[in-house]
Amino acid sequence: MIRNILTLFFFSFTTLIFAQKRPLTHKDYDLWKSITDTKVSNTGKLIVSVIETSTKRGDGYIEIYNTENNKKFTFFNGYNSSITQDENFVIFKRKPKYETIRKEKKKKVKNEKQSKDDLFIYDVKNNKIYDSIVRASSYKIPEESDGWLVIEKFKNEKPEKKKEDSLKTKEKDTVKTKLGKAFKQNYALVYNLKTKAKDTIFQIKDFVLSEEGSRFYYTKKNQKKKEKDLGVFEYDIVSRSKIVIDTTNYIYDKLSVDRTGKQFSYIAAKDSTDLDSLRYQLFYYKDQKLTNLVDTIGKNLRKNWELGDGQASFFSESGNRLYFYSKPKVEYQKDTTLLADEVPQVDVWNWKDKMIQPEQNARFEELKNRAFISYYNTEKKSVVHIQDETFEDLIFDKNKEQRFILGATGTPYDSQRSWVMPWTKDFYVIDTYTGQKRLGLTETALQPYLSPDGRYALYYDIFKKHWFSLELSTLKKTNLTKKVKVVFYDEDDDHPMLPYPYGFGGFDKDGNGLVYDKFDVWKISMSGETKPINITANSRKNKIEYRTQRLDSENQNNASYSNDELLITSFDMTTKASGLYVLRDNKLVEKIKPTEFYLNRYQKAKKGEVFTFRKQNFNTFQDLHYTSSGFENFTQITDVNPQKKNFKWGTAELFSWKAYDGKKLEGIIYKPEDFDPSKKYPLITYFYEKRSDSYNNYYTPRPSASIVNPSYLVSNGYIMFVPDIVYEDGKPGPSAYNCVVSGVEALEKLGYVDSENMGIQGQSWGGYQVAYLVTVTNKFKAAMAGAPVSNMTSAYGGIRWKSGLSRAFQYERTQSRIGKNLWEGFDLYIENSPLFGIPKIETPLLMMHNDKDGAVPYYQGIEMFMGMRRLQKPAWLLVYNDEAHNLRKEKNRQDLSIRMMQFFDHYLQGKPVPKWMASGVTRVDKGKNLGYDLEEKPLETEKIIPSSN
Repeated sequence: MIRNILTLFFFSFTTLIFAQKRPLTHKDYDLWKSITDTKVSNTGKLIVSVIETSTKRGDGYIEIYNTENNKKFTFFNGYNSSITQDENFVIFKRKPKYETIRKEKKKKVKNEKQSKDDLFIYDVKNNKIYDSIVRASSYKIPEESDGWLVIEKFKNEKPEKKKEDSLKTKEKDTVKTKLGKAFKQNYALVYNLKTKAKDTIFQIKDFVLSEEGSRFYYTKKNQKKKEKDLGVFEYDIVSRSKIVIDTTNYIYDKLSVDRTGKQFSYIAAKDSTDLDSLRYQLFYYKDQKLTNLVDTIGKNLRKNWELGDGQASFFSESGNRLYFYSKPKVEYQKDTTLLADEVPQVDVWNWKDKMIQPEQNARFEELKNRAFISYYNTEKKSVVHIQDETFEDLIFDKNKEQRFILGATGTPYDSQRSWVMPWTKDFYVIDTYTGQKRLGLTETALQPYLSPDGRYALYYDIFKKHWFSLELSTLKKTNLTKKVKVVFYDEDDDHPMLPYPYGFGGFDKDGNGLVYDKFDVWKISMSGETKPINITANSRKNKIEYRTQRLDSENQNNASYSNDELLITSFDMTTKASGLYVLRDNKLVEKIKPTEFYLNRYQKAKKGEVFTFRKQNFNTFQDLHYTSSGFENFTQITDVNPQKKNFKWGTAELFSWKAYDGKKLEGIIYKPEDFDPSKKYPLITYFYEKRSDSYNNYYTPRPSASIVNPSYLVSNGYIMFVPDIVYEDGKPGPSAYNCVVSGVEALEKLGYVDSENMGIQGQSWGGYQVAYLVTVTNKFKAAMAGAPVSNMTSAYGGIRWKSGLSRAFQYERTQSRIGKNLWEGFDLYIENSPLFGIPKIETPLLMMHNDKDGAVPYYQGIEMFMGMRRLQKPAWLLVYNDEAHNLRKEKNRQDLSIRMMQFFDHYLQGKPVPKWMASGVTRVDKGKNLGYDLEEKPLETEKIIPSSN
């Protein structure tokens, strides 16, 4: 009896708790915030986090955490932070209040008169704001020098006139107050952090700071348009003196300084009335001496070459090399007698083109500014040309001065990129001492990695399926993994192409390569003289994936360590739990125990043992944690979304079943937190390739760029199902049916899914599969497809407009998985195209396909819609103007979220139909009447009742 009373009490108590929470609505998105930036100071003393609203509609804050005293400093709307090298100050900007800017825009206040950012300087020692600068545009601080910064400011606001009686006003008007330069033009401040002293530089155009020096360089511009620049200058921080370097040129650009600040370079043009015809020269400055390295005649260049003006020159870390860009001269024979409207505008497509016209158009700026690297040896005062038009790319560490580097060219294979995958290149070994080049690798699919000692290139041969080293001095190739029994390519890859490797984990401190198989990390020596070693050992048996971390932004190819021990993360492929280990005496030592959380985004202090990381699962936002005790203790230092406790949420659980063909599959089920297994819930199934590894991901409630939001769905009484999909070559559509529908039927057997109210949703590749599935099953009562391919025959010959690439390769070799060209596999293209199955559709379909979609041609959505309209099938198409494949503008994301859920709510929860679905929105009403209002009368199309398959 007592037990029954306690059970009744517990049930009543939990019901009360849930009753106090409310479901998420579309109005709640602005409540949710995200951590948009995290910086860790040199020793790890300070951790600075920027928190902003996920929608950008609202205000955020900056949070400064001191790991030495555990004090936290929070400041409203702070962002764009920097920490001084000595960790004494944090510099950041503050945005105006969101509502302030919104009101100004609503009143159509001119941009120059709108509220501006302010700059603040936080004093770490005293835990308070040290100083502030109003109307700050931007700022820079030296990376490895202390005590100063340069701030760019908007011009000062003119003081408002006070209202006085007319007699006094007339008297004052006779004498006008003279305002200084700061009220008429933007300017820069050189700010001393120790004294707060400020020096002003007017008419500043551009400036560049060295990493560790006590000087910087800048250019000045004339305030009048089309007037020549005023010159280039050096500023000495210690003496606060300004030194004129040059004032004789018309324009100055592309400033570059070495690490110490003692060497400086820039390009300049002498004089021109036409900016398109400027002839640039390269100048080098050291010890107050200016040298013209490259002139307009071609000094220090190849014959008939000229200086490139699209990229800035740069110094090597030691300063012994100044790298610069040049290119062959191109002379155009233009008929100057023609008017602009007499010049034909035509794109000439040639079947022999290495790069098709749309790709040339998409890469126009890159191709126009394409130039090639040479360097000036600042010690020997000589020039070496290391790149010519043969090579699209160079592979080398720009901070170092390796003798041997790699040059890549895809020219022999470029025309095949429209239908072949993987794309391949030839790699040449270039001797930077002489400029000599030798062919090292042919038809190589993946970019090699240069070893830290500069002796080898490590690369994966996708055809031979092994890791190799290339000795750069001799061109000797060595198979490093041929004696290893496991494979290093993706065993589960289901594309009709050669599989890619599992990956590269960086070089260890001894210069060995670290490469992955499906589960383990292998150490391989570049010489191949020692046998590869599995350093994580036997994780295959436990299905645990181990991977290294590469946390050094300046040396991204190097694996990271904690107290001289290699860092290794784990991911349990069964439970989806993740943890952290170090390798000690060739054994894994646990540092963060794998639990029900997903750990990621590790960062490390440059000169200390402080680490930060994010920790999340479906119920836990990815707040920031840190450790400074050798991973003995962990501290959560942000609490970004405390309001979550006020809302209904849900749970995530893994689910497995067998597809119709017998394959064992995994998926995720999301349920409401007040889930009652005796009830029936509407179901929305979302899918995209394999998603089960995202089981412990947190999903911020926010307007949708293209897909349903799990947190929103469970908060509003839906079950959401996300099944994995595996594919058979030539059968992308039937493969989706095999996996998705079998998973839904397995879920139905659990008893809590309302089989009469099930929907499906997907975007892009998922959108295609939604469109296909409604042609072969009537199981779903409603479906939403974002950017779906409807006709593979026309899509095959289309263009990915953002990149300018042909779409053929993705049908033959990658995601679309047909595996044959259109003529060899014509029947497969027809069988897998939703367009040709439209007569069988009985499921209402909502689509989104935007008019600037750069991935899937917009006409694909139109073909599907027009076919359904012709055959009088219920269909709606949302076309967001000037929008991409996934929505970018928050206003459009909000709109899609509302319409998508109104659509599903109507069909799956029986809610009234919105007017936009019932009667549409006319062109005249566009932007005035959104059609969100609900109608009580049913849709005419509701006479169509889907039958079970």
